[in-house]
Amino acid sequence: MKMIPSTKLRKFPLIETKRLRYAIVLCHRNADVDAYCSAYAVTSFLKQINPRVGVSVASPKGLSKLTKKVQDNFRVDLIESPNISEADLIVVVDTGDISLLEGWGDELKSSKSTKVFIDHHPLTKSIKSIADLLLIDEKASSCAEIVYEIFKAKRVKLTQEVAQALLTGILFDSQHLTIADCRTIKIVAELCKSASLTFSKELLEMPRSIPEIIARIKAIKRLVAYRAKDWIITITNVSSFQASVANYMLNLGADVAFALGGRGDEVRGSLRSTQSFYSNTNVHLGIDIAQKLATILKGKGGGHSTAASLTSSCTIDETVSFFLSTLSDRLGFEIEKIQ
Repeated sequence: MKMIPSTKLRKFPLIETKRLRYAIVLCHRNADVDAYCSAYAVTSFLKQINPRVGVSVASPKGLSKLTKKVQDNFRVDLIESPNISEADLIVVVDTGDISLLEGWGDELKSSKSTKVFIDHHPLTKSIKSIADLLLIDEKASSCAEIVYEIFKAKRVKLTQEVAQALLTGILFDSQHLTIADCRTIKIVAELCKSASLTFSKELLEMPRSIPEIIARIKAIKRLVAYRAKDWIITITNVSSFQASVANYMLNLGADVAFALGGRGDEVRGSLRSTQSFYSNTNVHLGIDIAQKLATILKGKGGGHSTAASLTSSCTIDETVSFFLSTLSDRLGFEIEKIQ
């Protein structure tokens, strides 16, 4: 997908300023740093174009542990139950599927307010069918980049605090710029005119907890490795910290990693792949694997080309089996277990 044209960016927020009285900014459940920092910046934007507007920010199930640390530096208080029916404008950031809003999704569908989605994930039909304005750029490494482009296109002042928040969101979702392209680097350079790269890096540092370390150790003990020609695929069963474990397996040398575990009646998993795997195979974990598996397994799934998440209503063994067959079909050759 191409970059969002400036003419389309300038349509935001798609409602006359004088009519804008109350807005709600929604993040996906258990909001990560990119989602929160994007919401923080959007809140600042709306208050600049109309100082009288009331803005509420909400995220189902609150914020991740690291995001709470970031929140202490860029403060926006979250509300637990947004009154969606009362909003003139609803802006949804970093949320590619309506299910990630939990029960609020149904309220959003019936709401008559103007609905704007800002995202860098591939969108599902559940969102496309209700959106009034889509500001989507799948090539962006973070949602914060798109929010920055809105400020720039609309010529709205970027305060030092907002610049710092956007820089932090970009660093988080671009994995400290390891998956950034030249455009991202250019945006970072522009933000660094008023923000500190060092500050954002330090803000994102968080020592691993003992439970996370234990989860990684257990994951290695349960790891099963597979080979698909020259690609190495690892799968492990761990009840928590699946994203951390999946990233850890890549560090061990895997090309594709799948960490999953049961939680109640649901199986949750995180998928990761190297940039080299995606570049050479064109297998998009979010679209080609997670979304397809979600349909088969009666769950939810989606994400980026090299990072995705998945929930399943089936057993762990069934989920693994369908994952391997789906990946094998997409690659076009067999996947064999390494003995």
